[in-house]
Amino acid sequence: MNTGVQSIPATGWREVLGQRWRSHFNRWVRRRIPPSRHVVLNQHNIFIIPNKQGLGFVSVLALMFVGAINYEISLAFALVFWLTGVFILSIFYTFRNLAGLHISAVPGGSVFAGEHAEIEVILSRYGERIHEAIQLKFPSSRQVVANLINNTEERASLYLVADKRGWYSPGRLTIETIFPFGICRAWSLVDLDLRCLVYPKPVECDLNWLTSQQQESGHTNITRGSDDFHSLRDYQQGDSLRHVAWKIAARGRGMYTKEYSANVDDKIWLRWEMFPDMDTEQRLSRLCYCVLQLDAAGLDYGIELPDQRIEPAKGTVHYKKVMRALALFGISDNGKESGQ
Repeated sequence: MNTGVQSIPATGWREVLGQRWRSHFNRWVRRRIPPSRHVVLNQHNIFIIPNKQGLGFVSVLALMFVGAINYEISLAFALVFWLTGVFILSIFYTFRNLAGLHISAVPGGSVFAGEHAEIEVILSRYGERIHEAIQLKFPSSRQVVANLINNTEERASLYLVADKRGWYSPGRLTIETIFPFGICRAWSLVDLDLRCLVYPKPVECDLNWLTSQQQESGHTNITRGSDDFHSLRDYQQGDSLRHVAWKIAARGRGMYTKEYSANVDDKIWLRWEMFPDMDTEQRLSRLCYCVLQLDAAGLDYGIELPDQRIEPAKGTVHYKKVMRALALFGISDNGKESGQ
């Protein structure tokens, strides 16, 4: 008989309940520990429970207590009560190892998609209290351990893979400790309100061919000579070292030689239409490569995207402006795609 109610497999129920629990927990954490560039750990944002070793310790205590009652051994009662006191002290000292710790962070510079973004977490203390074996971890980073014993400040670098262009947020920092007894875990989930800009992953293309196409279509008038930069080519033995594109070499992208020409108009336009039959990310990756090459060569260049136009110029400020436009193309300032 069909009742009209669709059955859900047991694994489906577990997934649904797990998602609801995580959603509820995340909302509760956001209310209790709101985003802040500087956080001080205290009783409002530190959580503590026994870990697996602690639960085993409590189970052994329960068995010892049952045995002491059954056999009426006074020394067994004394041992159980003494170990219970140790467990209570473990809760206090584990909590104390985090309490009063000041946490802030500095995001690293902009990176390209697929590279590691660096987040430098700064731990500091005030007064005589020390903090030992502090474990730090973002959701997608490796765990690092820091200590504040003789020093009042400790800096720890955590590296995360930024796999998509746009604004990258590392998520909440998990800071925890099981020091000193190892049977209780105290931790906090801190949102340091961090983000860094991720540029498109550069994909190599034929820049010389692109500039020649612009020359043929009237965008750039270039004649051979020896005054201004014309293009880049692979370095060949015997080329003058003065003409080597050292900025590109320093970035580990190979050795290139600059070719020069006498230009009537040496301004290069990078246009969206230069890469037909490609999707958005493929076009952005090749435009990014062109920007890197032209910036390293010191040539004036501009860019035309479907949503904006940046006039030709050169220099660090112009480079960052163009790269930001490529990184955030189709993405709003809050990190969401435009139109969502």
